[in-house]
Amino acid sequence: MKNIIVFAAIFFAIGCQKEGNWEMPYPAEKITAFTLKEVHGGLLRWELQGESALEKGDTIVIYQFILKFYKNDGTVASILRADSGYISKETNDLKALGNVIVVSNDSTTLWTDELNWIEEKQKIETESFIKYKKGEKFYTGEGLEADPDLNLIVVKKKFHGKGEFE
Repeated sequence: MKNIIVFAAIFFAIGCQKEGNWEMPYPAEKITAFTLKEVHGGLLRWELQGESALEKGDTIVIYQFILKFYKNDGTVASILRADSGYISKETNDLKALGNVIVVSNDSTTLWTDELNWIEEKQKIETESFIKYKKGEKFYTGEGLEADPDLNLIVVKKKFHGKGEFE
């Protein structure tokens, strides 16, 4: 069973109606300086540190956050930063919004305005314009699916790049 371990904050849903995954109903509670961790089978999968958050039904709205993805050996696979986002408490899916940057442990860097973490698939996805840099190679496109360590990146359309393709 998937569990979010919440440190420095506990969210309470008091009298909130269930809303759509990414809608923003009136908040039940606001917290500041918090950490959320996702653990599967004793292995840390991701850790999110945020400046502030609001609970809104089955959604947690987060502001100014850093999300660290972990490999099975416990090392950091990549770090995602964004201005704001949403986490579904039901699925643990996350939507990052505004100045989204993901940097992997090999310095591959991805930039976009919107990015989704799909917990069930363990994938990063977007339909937005993206650009990424791997070594000295620079690529752009629209839409993307990638592993959290950015080793496997599939650009869906309008792919352009400079450098040899791997």
